[in-house]
Amino acid sequence: MFNKTRTQLVLLNSVVVVLILLVSGIILYIHLSFRLFHQVDEAVVNISRSMQASSIDQMLQADHPEPDADRRTSYFFWDDQGQLINQYPKQLFSLDDASRFKRISSNGDMQNVFANGREYRILGFRNPMNETVDSTFLPHASYVVVVRNLEAENSMLQTLRTDLGLAGAAGVLFSIMAGLYLAGRSLVPIRRSWNKQQQFVADASHELRTPTSVIHTRAELLFRHPQHTIEQESQNIALILKESKRMGNLIDDLLTLARTDSNQLQINAATIPLHLILEDLAEQFELLAETKSIRILSLFQPSVIWGDESRLRQLFIILLDNALKYTPPHGTIQITCHNLSHSIQVIVKDSGCGIDEADLPHIFERFYRADKSRSRTEGGTGLGLSIAEWIVHAHRGSIRVTSQISVGTEIQINFPKKN
Repeated sequence: MFNKTRTQLVLLNSVVVVLILLVSGIILYIHLSFRLFHQVDEAVVNISRSMQASSIDQMLQADHPEPDADRRTSYFFWDDQGQLINQYPKQLFSLDDASRFKRISSNGDMQNVFANGREYRILGFRNPMNETVDSTFLPHASYVVVVRNLEAENSMLQTLRTDLGLAGAAGVLFSIMAGLYLAGRSLVPIRRSWNKQQQFVADASHELRTPTSVIHTRAELLFRHPQHTIEQESQNIALILKESKRMGNLIDDLLTLARTDSNQLQINAATIPLHLILEDLAEQFELLAETKSIRILSLFQPSVIWGDESRLRQLFIILLDNALKYTPPHGTIQITCHNLSHSIQVIVKDSGCGIDEADLPHIFERFYRADKSRSRTEGGTGLGLSIAEWIVHAHRGSIRVTSQISVGTEIQINFPKKN
């Protein structure tokens, strides 16, 4: 089921990584190319300025050394009649190439030109000195062209393109591997959520099937004897009423959990005297406990928290109802509330059958029952503790359960104090 989703995630992650690498490579290439050619332009401009500041005609003397030992920069000198006087390095370019350089650079801007299969950067300028001191012995150059070889820069860019191509190929392979890994990691919570949802739907269907079947069966029995009075069919009617009530409670719990999952259920917080709520509930459950010969012991310190009164009542009703269900006759249920340094602690402790250690990590899971047969007999749905946990967390509290078989269960709840 998730194969298509995984493939889409791999493609998406791979495309994102490849795009990041591609954009990064393009930016790096453009930046380095700009820096290299900018340095060439600066070098050519500096050379032209240096020549204009000194005597250009001195470079035309026969004994003048070549100005560029690495032969990357060439110089062309032209007289007033447009004749090539000299060039450095000697005989490196033909007269046609030299004339082409002069023609292209005549507009005074930096230009790129190809010659002899190579690319060059050229700049032409006029000699600011109209004539030499002694024009009889020194030739006079009226126009100069500076040519810079771009072979080193192009070679570096070619190497960079090769490296970027290899890095891109490696990046594609890496992106696929990373996409597979990230897709697998991304699907873990999705699979877990899907499995929980499937289990939740299956459990809810199973829980609803039992009361539905009972109601359906008992209703058919009523139609078999239409002449019977209500008193004669009171047993069937009572059972229908019991199961419909159980179904209603289950549906209410399911709606509550569904709203908590979608964050639609809000907490209407206010200043709540927690000890008064516990006193009221303890008095109500004492009447029910007397019918089972169970004692309820309570000790409450005045405590105030910031919370939702109706949800807090729901929380403690769930806990006390569970304690009452699983505590045998002549047992005890203790409810205490006392103030700690930074929190308020509520403890609900019973002397019931207890919970097995292996079941403790799962008791807050939906529809989980440590003793499924007994829980169904007692009318439980397996959703109470899930709702209780949500209420505690919604009040920024914590809940912890400790239990021993045949000894009892203790539930500790800590709420932050209201400042």
